[in-house]
Amino acid sequence: MSFSNVTIQPGTSAFVDVAGTKIHYLAWNLAQREKPALLLIHGFRAHAHWWDGVVPAFLDRFRIVAMDFSGMGDSDFRAEYHGQDMVAEICGVIDALSLGTVHAVGHSYGGARLLYACAARPALFTQAIIVDSYIRFSDQAGFSGPRAMGSVRVHPDFVAACARFRLMPEQPGAWPELLQQVARHSLRRVEGGWRWKFDHEMKLNHQGELPGEQLLPSISTPIGFIYGEHSLVVSHEHAKRIVSLLPNVHATTMIRDSYHHIMLDQPTRFVEALRDCLMPGADASSDSAADAAAKP
Repeated sequence: MSFSNVTIQPGTSAFVDVAGTKIHYLAWNLAQREKPALLLIHGFRAHAHWWDGVVPAFLDRFRIVAMDFSGMGDSDFRAEYHGQDMVAEICGVIDALSLGTVHAVGHSYGGARLLYACAARPALFTQAIIVDSYIRFSDQAGFSGPRAMGSVRVHPDFVAACARFRLMPEQPGAWPELLQQVARHSLRRVEGGWRWKFDHEMKLNHQGELPGEQLLPSISTPIGFIYGEHSLVVSHEHAKRIVSLLPNVHATTMIRDSYHHIMLDQPTRFVEALRDCLMPGADASSDSAADAAAKP
């Protein structure tokens, strides 16, 4: 497939209730029950539209749901945010939509939450693909996670606000069409203009969660692990450490010339890596597997 012209196919926007919190999602093909379900889970302060450039490549094979975590995208805010709330939201979306056993792909923070969900409720997952996700180990006790951003800036002009959109961490190489698509869906209208959708007061509490060396060996779900060659979040050494502790890894792929937001800077190679994980034996595109990715 080619991304020379990025094609976006809008999903159906809807909400489900998870333990009293309204969780937003986008869906494609939900009525086609003969197809397996694919759940897409975004990273921290991101939203379901991060996957807009990926979804079209899988519509012929899957029912697809891309969810928004609470405090992000179009989902409700919470008074407090706990890491296990996000795990419950992943499982809650699957239950509420009667998706059955799903294939799931989680990017960054969403991938870490997906691993905890696989440990908590393994029967929900056929497989999980973890994309450039940082996992905390007990010898990294100083890692405190993202903090609240404080004041909320309101931008009077939508176009000017979109132009100020930045990825975190910042990186080169994002495709302009995909970056603009993400930016447009990152803003909500408020009095006086536009503001970013995520909850600026969000602080994440991960107290009591198992560190990586205890969590990862407990996961029986088949796992694929994908990371960016130049990622500032997951180093090659950290990726190797994660993979070495997972008992059921079926693919480990480093995407060449990519950074943390792989679906935005190397969409073709990322889709091919996902196809290799989700649909083994599917026809390859013009980018060969050998050219697109490296197996560490």
